[in-house]
Amino acid sequence: MADIIPYKIEIPQSELDLLEQKLRLTRLPSNPNFEWTEENGITKQYVADVVDFWREKYSWRDEESRINAALPQFTTRIEVDGGFGVLDVHFVHKRSSKKQNSIPLLFVHGWPGSFLEIMKGLPMLNEADFDVVAPSLPGYGFSSYTGKRGFDIRQHAEVLNKLMLKLGYQKYVVQGGDWGSWITRTLGLLYPQHVSALHINMFKIEKRTFPDGKEPEYTDFEKKSIDRFYNWFLKTNSQYGSIQSSHPQTLGYAMHDSPVGLLVWITDKLILWSDNYAWTYNELITWTLMHYWPGPTAAFIMYTENAPPAPFVRRSWADKYLSMPCGFSAFPKELGILPRSWAEKVANVKFWREHTRGGHFAMWERPRDLTGDMIEFFQAIWQEHQ
Repeated sequence: MADIIPYKIEIPQSELDLLEQKLRLTRLPSNPNFEWTEENGITKQYVADVVDFWREKYSWRDEESRINAALPQFTTRIEVDGGFGVLDVHFVHKRSSKKQNSIPLLFVHGWPGSFLEIMKGLPMLNEADFDVVAPSLPGYGFSSYTGKRGFDIRQHAEVLNKLMLKLGYQKYVVQGGDWGSWITRTLGLLYPQHVSALHINMFKIEKRTFPDGKEPEYTDFEKKSIDRFYNWFLKTNSQYGSIQSSHPQTLGYAMHDSPVGLLVWITDKLILWSDNYAWTYNELITWTLMHYWPGPTAAFIMYTENAPPAPFVRRSWADKYLSMPCGFSAFPKELGILPRSWAEKVANVKFWREHTRGGHFAMWERPRDLTGDMIEFFQAIWQEHQ
């Protein structure tokens, strides 16, 4: 279509020059360099090392070229119902080499991720005959955002469904983690005529009740997952969401003005929420810049507009059964992957696999495991419904 325009990332040199100045003027705290713990956060020495690397060795232009070469990108305009206006939507779109019967896959990222999360899995998915669409959510990366309040996960789902239809996919499958898991479930609820199947790797719902008052017998994996979600994440690691939702624009000023401040805020989550993944300085910086270039405010506002996300709230508009086939990949260091017996109360579970390693950023940490699950599940479902 005429208004689907090829896109390459080209950050203006003036932005790079400003960033260089800010890095040169970075001031780290003079307080003692405490040991790195969850309570204290990242050590001053670690931050100093990353900043030194950023100043002396990191090359955004090299990263920009690598991303542009690996990910075919486009933009298009999507009008959102309800007076939210027309948004410029940025997305990756790479078709499989198969000319017929390929499976259209919508991949939905979350925070503090971006469309870059698809990079490691894209070759494997294309090889398995998937046409992959990986958008930047509205307000993230290179997609624009509305100026009107009330833009919640239903509007995100509307934008993504309209994008898939515009690309010619009347039927498609969808996968998501983090915010992507909420949006994926919303797509299934709002557009069941288009979503043939969905797969998620983060599953949070309000605790289930059972008719006889007795909880099911849980596996060791499930017991650990329940404990991690309720006793670790909710009690010690969820406060970031309260901060981002309470005054998102105020926080946005600080984070957009300080690239190192944003780096530390994001790095803290990347390291805490992954399963001993060896993040390189290069990765930490590039993931941060995906939020620094557009400014992080709109991504923070997402927490305000969905506090809490409707699928987590009993008797909300999203508290409905997902009737299409649903698949779940459970990674042990995910923030929330609650028991299969709970999932079966709200979804038509056709695939469930528990893994021995992996955390919140499964497509980046364990791309072969996650794409393997997706391929196995989606291929079986697609063949059944063709």
